[in-house]
Amino acid sequence: MPKTDNEDFKTTYRPPYPVDASACAKILNKYYDVKKDDEIVDVVTLTEPYNVIKSYAFDSCHVKELTLPDTVARLNHFAFADCKTLKKITLGKGIEKCGEDLTFRSNVQEIVWTKPIGEDVDETLSSLLYGLIQEESTIFYRTDEIQLSKGKIFLQTGEAQQTFLLTYNGRSIRLPKCINNYINMFVIQDMVHAALASDTKEISQSLSYRLILGTMQDFQNKVSVALELYILEGSSDAKKYLQNNAAKIAEAFAEGEDDIALSKFVSLGLMDAEALLHTLPIAQEKGLPTSIAYLLEEMRKYSLRLPDALEI
Repeated sequence: MPKTDNEDFKTTYRPPYPVDASACAKILNKYYDVKKDDEIVDVVTLTEPYNVIKSYAFDSCHVKELTLPDTVARLNHFAFADCKTLKKITLGKGIEKCGEDLTFRSNVQEIVWTKPIGEDVDETLSSLLYGLIQEESTIFYRTDEIQLSKGKIFLQTGEAQQTFLLTYNGRSIRLPKCINNYINMFVIQDMVHAALASDTKEISQSLSYRLILGTMQDFQNKVSVALELYILEGSSDAKKYLQNNAAKIAEAFAEGEDDIALSKFVSLGLMDAEALLHTLPIAQEKGLPTSIAYLLEEMRKYSLRLPDALEI
């Protein structure tokens, strides 16, 4: 068998990984855990003229921000998978094709698109969206209880869990990481193109996010996305959805005994009198002091009669 250019790396760079991963070891040989002044370099610009970023290229790498050169024409599937620290990726103008599940099990918050967007939806941009957004049906939620785990993490950390920013030429639109099915991707594509390529400076954010919420069905995913769209983007449609489901959401947080998530949700002021009265006894039963304090404060705003005694 002829010797490949990357054969030397197979024995030195994480042998259990497939050939695609070892083929990218040449990239990481320079950037993996590189230190400057005894600190790990986490903002990296690739200057080498690579054409392809292969699968798992940055697996477990400590890069936080990554900029790719214009020479990169293709991103293979799982190109940025399992890179837990990666937050921002800037793609070059030469990108032509993107594989699926690009950021699988990664925590990417923003993708910067630099290739010019024309009047029609770009096939390359479409392939990027397919690579970043998954179907809800591929996510295995527990059906016996509503955990809202991604929503809890977002409320606790303020870091987006179920959305990411797509940025182009100074404009950004927040997109979901999961949608009901890929038929809805046509809605996403048209919406992204209208938001990023239009000559009109003011794009209807409300319409965009209304369409986004319409592409989701799973309650856990929809709540998590709505929380992020409302808190990070001020979406009125997301606010309305959260208000309509406030009692169910608060109950899920209370039953999970998450005092931080519940108290922060209550502090948003989205709960009506009925939702507050429904949630308070559950918070008392679970012993959630901070949430009880916020619930009581909200009840005062509605001039609701407070319980005679509280066991905190």
